[in-house]
Amino acid sequence: MRKLRGLWKRLAGRLRGSKADQDFSAEIESNVELDVVDGVHSGLSHDEARRRALIRLGGAEQARQAHRDGRTLLWLENLLQDLRYGLRTLRRSPGFTATAALTLGLGIGACTAVFSLVNAVLIRSLPYGDPQRLVYLFTPNPHLKIPAEVVCPSYGDFYDIKRDSRSYEDMTSYEQALFSMATQGGTQRIGGARVDEGFFSTLQSAPELGRAIGAEDNQPNRAHVAVISHSLWVSMFGGSADVLNRTLQLDGTNYQVVGVMPPEFEYPFNTDLPYGEAHIKSTRIWVPLALDAKKRADRDPNANVSVARLRPGVTIRQAQGELSTMMARLDKQYPGEMREWGALVESFTALSIGPVRPLMRLLLATVGLVLLIACGNAANLLLARAAERARELGVRAALGAGRGRMIRQLLTESLLICAGGGGVGVGLAFLFLRILPRLDPGNIPRLNESSLDGRVLLAAIAFSVLTGLLTGLLPAWSAARTDVTEFLKSHAVRGYAAAGNRTQNILIVAQTAMVVVLLASAGLLIRSYINVVSVDTGFSRSTVTFRVDLDSRYRPGPPQRDFFKNFITRLGALPGVQAVGAVNHLPLSNTESLDFFWVDGFPNVKDQMSEGRSVSPGYFAAMNIPLIAGRTFSDADEAPDARTAIINERFAKTYFAGRNPIGGRISTDEKQSQWSTVVGVVADVRHTSLEEDPGPQLYRANEGFDGASIAVRSTLEPAAITAEIRSTLRSIDPSLAITDVGTMGNFVSQASARRRFQTSLLTAFAAIALLLALVGLYGLMAYSVSRRTREVGIRMALGAQRSHVLLLVLKNAAALVGCGVGAGLVAAWLTTRMMRSFLFGVSVHDPTTIAAVCALLLLCGLMAALLPARRAASADPMKALRTE
Repeated sequence: MRKLRGLWKRLAGRLRGSKADQDFSAEIESNVELDVVDGVHSGLSHDEARRRALIRLGGAEQARQAHRDGRTLLWLENLLQDLRYGLRTLRRSPGFTATAALTLGLGIGACTAVFSLVNAVLIRSLPYGDPQRLVYLFTPNPHLKIPAEVVCPSYGDFYDIKRDSRSYEDMTSYEQALFSMATQGGTQRIGGARVDEGFFSTLQSAPELGRAIGAEDNQPNRAHVAVISHSLWVSMFGGSADVLNRTLQLDGTNYQVVGVMPPEFEYPFNTDLPYGEAHIKSTRIWVPLALDAKKRADRDPNANVSVARLRPGVTIRQAQGELSTMMARLDKQYPGEMREWGALVESFTALSIGPVRPLMRLLLATVGLVLLIACGNAANLLLARAAERARELGVRAALGAGRGRMIRQLLTESLLICAGGGGVGVGLAFLFLRILPRLDPGNIPRLNESSLDGRVLLAAIAFSVLTGLLTGLLPAWSAARTDVTEFLKSHAVRGYAAAGNRTQNILIVAQTAMVVVLLASAGLLIRSYINVVSVDTGFSRSTVTFRVDLDSRYRPGPPQRDFFKNFITRLGALPGVQAVGAVNHLPLSNTESLDFFWVDGFPNVKDQMSEGRSVSPGYFAAMNIPLIAGRTFSDADEAPDARTAIINERFAKTYFAGRNPIGGRISTDEKQSQWSTVVGVVADVRHTSLEEDPGPQLYRANEGFDGASIAVRSTLEPAAITAEIRSTLRSIDPSLAITDVGTMGNFVSQASARRRFQTSLLTAFAAIALLLALVGLYGLMAYSVSRRTREVGIRMALGAQRSHVLLLVLKNAAALVGCGVGAGLVAAWLTTRMMRSFLFGVSVHDPTTIAAVCALLLLCGLMAALLPARRAASADPMKALRTE
């Protein structure tokens, strides 16, 4: 440590300037002062004497500058000389150079790739003006057992808040929507939003063409206008400049295009909202909300989202306090059946990226370890190479080369290798970003915007420089410690080799310990992922699903019920179709409906809630949800006065314990004036999440859909049955289209996408780390065997068997790996506890995973050492003894 401090002091001294520079400056200043004294004695004032002295000695300043310029030129000349010498040296060892650059490239590439993800998700600015001042407004209710970020202020409350609040510069409320857009080829379903006049001004985002939606557009019964996204402009209108005032047909109504947004603006994305409409991935069109007076005064919660922009200097805490006060006042002013609304103000950016921060940190920590392992490998290579160059370095030291100059030369070579590694790393990061979309990262916001932009490339350069210093400093310092006297006595080979071996052993142990941490973490994530995808979902994953949304031509009530009944009947008649059913919200669709309920004969408590679904008679058969007791719905249950219900097994066990649920009565009416009779019990279904146990579930017969998801169980392939479905829908109503076509297996895959993504990445990085560690162990063993050739020859000449030599090398390798595993187990025990939130169904100190990791490392370590061991055992003793 003292030697490192001494090195730092010498380097700092060089930065401040050499003693020669200081002496030169002192001499010039002394001459100036002497001339000033003579001038004062001649009767001049001090200032005048100094001015004349400076004029006379102006050449001294020029000399000073020339001296500085000479020092700079000398430094540049030395640098260029070091670079030329380093390049020549590396060119003479292409195998070593390529191996070191590729090793470091893996680590730099991993860091660059993950940093590009972090940059896109956490760092890069959102396409809105000053997004740090944007907030979401929520009004959670203690009676609703749902997340607080689900309910926004009702329209009546929102406009009161907008009028009276002093915390916000601007506010907006909007609703997500799915439109049927007429195209030349038929009908296309696109995601959109109905927005009020403050939408674009609150986000401070202006169209690149035309204008935004204004207050005059949001009046009822005004001309219909629309703002479209850049992608829709290109796909629908070919990017034509005359797009403004052209017409689009949405849900049978003509809209005039008045603006086109920039390419980066498609808010709201599905990932921007914690509980948005899952089937609307992004927004491609915006139309006026145009609420009438009655809707603007409505105090019941709607499917709207409220966003506000804080005034400069106003904090979220201050806005929270004001909103709480206002909601308490509105509760008293407008008492009703569902009041007691609370207040919650959350950061716009934190709400979308907050849930993924832990994942990004985990990935950064992972690639940091990979980079350190790569640095350890490269350092081992440089140490071995320095041992081979011990004679050269000793000669240079004997001829007067300073230690600083030797360190600079070796660091230059290290930085050149890392520059090559940086180029390899950027190439690998580019390939990674091309593969990334295939990994299906799930709902991670803006991950698809990851790219090698200027910030990422600067980070790659920083990683390369840092890696060069970490990699080269230890070998350079060790090599520069060559003792000239010892070199002249023994050529500095043995002493340096022994010191180098000790350092290399330490590096291998450290690498192995880090690999243990990575493999243990990856193993826990793999087991968690297997547990998640293996859960019993309660439905068939092969069922084909799609969605149909009706437009305004289909009125609520009989028209909607008749359409879906006719459509389902015709689908059921298709060849190969076994069952067809409809539901308002599919399981795992990120959309939930909840009901308050009361059970006859049960000691009900306040705010009992269950998951609710409205289904058609064939739904349970189409989803292959097992019937536990009773029966499923029939056509008669769809009649308005047929009050029947089906519950799940969890509901039956909780609220009908010890009695038969069939025939029991359930009410969803707070006044309990209407009761539904339980006619069946079905198996539990995971509606909300694969990782949450199912709660009480209540199914009611179809009460009328304006949009529904259809489930089809068929013996045909999904592609074949989908074509038949499209044809059937066209024969009923050509203006309608199906969306979100897939299988229930796709929903399961999407629900586990983020877990699969993090598991895949961590496993890949752990595999890279393991490969690097094994390459390093192999290289160390091979180097050790080559350095101990004479020792091996003597042992065999004295009667040692080849098997003894083989075991000797393998024991050395096993000792290194064993020490690394031991240190790694301690580190893993400390670090895996921080992964608790990433695990499912497995302990943070799972003994099976830890044992598997230890066994894998020991086995791979011995295999890596086997080839050098066999080479040592097969050596010819006579040749070994003749080796110098």
